[in-house]
Amino acid sequence: MSKYDDQRDLRGDGRVILYKRAGLKDPKWQARIRVPNASGYKIISTKTADLREAERFALNLYEDTYLHVKAGGSVQSKTFKQVFDQWTKYVTTMGHTRRGGSWDSTINRIETCALPFFGSKKINMIGASDFSDYWAWRKNNFNRKKPSNGTLKRERTSILPVFKFALSHGYISAMPETDPPKAALERRPTFTLDEWTTIYTKARAWVDEGEAKATWRQRYMLQQYILILANTGLRIGEARNIRWSDLRTVASPDGDRLVAEVNGKTGVREAVFMSQSQLYIKRLYDLRWKELGEKPPSDGLVFCHKDGTAIQTMKNAFVSLLKYAGVPIERNGGSRTIYSLRHFYATMRLSNDTSPFLLAKQMGTSVEMLEKFYGQTVSSELAAQITRSNRTKVAIERDKEYPFE
Repeated sequence: MSKYDDQRDLRGDGRVILYKRAGLKDPKWQARIRVPNASGYKIISTKTADLREAERFALNLYEDTYLHVKAGGSVQSKTFKQVFDQWTKYVTTMGHTRRGGSWDSTINRIETCALPFFGSKKINMIGASDFSDYWAWRKNNFNRKKPSNGTLKRERTSILPVFKFALSHGYISAMPETDPPKAALERRPTFTLDEWTTIYTKARAWVDEGEAKATWRQRYMLQQYILILANTGLRIGEARNIRWSDLRTVASPDGDRLVAEVNGKTGVREAVFMSQSQLYIKRLYDLRWKELGEKPPSDGLVFCHKDGTAIQTMKNAFVSLLKYAGVPIERNGGSRTIYSLRHFYATMRLSNDTSPFLLAKQMGTSVEMLEKFYGQTVSSELAAQITRSNRTKVAIERDKEYPFE
């Protein structure tokens, strides 16, 4: 006895077959699709018992599948979860992201947010409407805090590599529209000058108290880390990948300056350290020399564990320091993070009348971004410089009032 009832060949060539499963009370028409020059076939429910609707559905699906395969796609469609699992195995063997970071946070974000929603959906059927539904769903499905539009934008950045992987493997024929809701302009959370003074002052006692604990190295490393970020404006990922060979000293009219070659969002650039920053680098160099018993290798990472591997995050240690210093993590509705030190650097530089053109080059950003996010600190004179069309470079003004350790 056949397991199929009422089987129909719609084209007469075996490419589009409709059938009903035997033994069911109210069976729906199933479609089996084959296309030329492709192995395997696609089986899908038409979700209807009406023959005319099922025929229309199956023939339309055949045309779509045929065009998809012709464009380089595959008949065998995969679910989002199947592609995600395949992509995860692929990226973990690659070792690190394009900027040298770990894939762990990206994978975790997809597993926590996107996988519950998209997991069982066929990836080649996910389109703009599905993403619109996803963004609405995310607004009502969260663990602790309702996601902002900015958070959803970052989630989109995490999800896109999965679809790019699917496109390269022929599981989809084109990238879907994925635009999240527009994020409102938010001032960057930073620290006041008094808060920063409290942080770096309290950090000394915090490190000293950890001398007899297993966390001393972590505390000492963080102390130098925050001093360096606050004196350079470097991004976290840029600092993470600095090696001893990337550092050099240059002469300036008011003393030597340390310079680091970093690779950031805008490519490779040289970032200048504020005066006295050599001390923080020297502390780390001396620490590594002591740990290794010899001169650190030139290709060694500046911010590393004892075994020489990169420190991926110092988030927990930084939160611990803020609590110890009594500096609130939340301010003006936003959370201060290590990244806030970059914004503190920008605010201080602009407040001290640093040329916005040179500051943008130093930070690996644009003058427009400085104006957009730090406009509240820009004087009328600097605002005029930022907005004028004939932008000529001016000499860098050396800092005289910047707070050091």
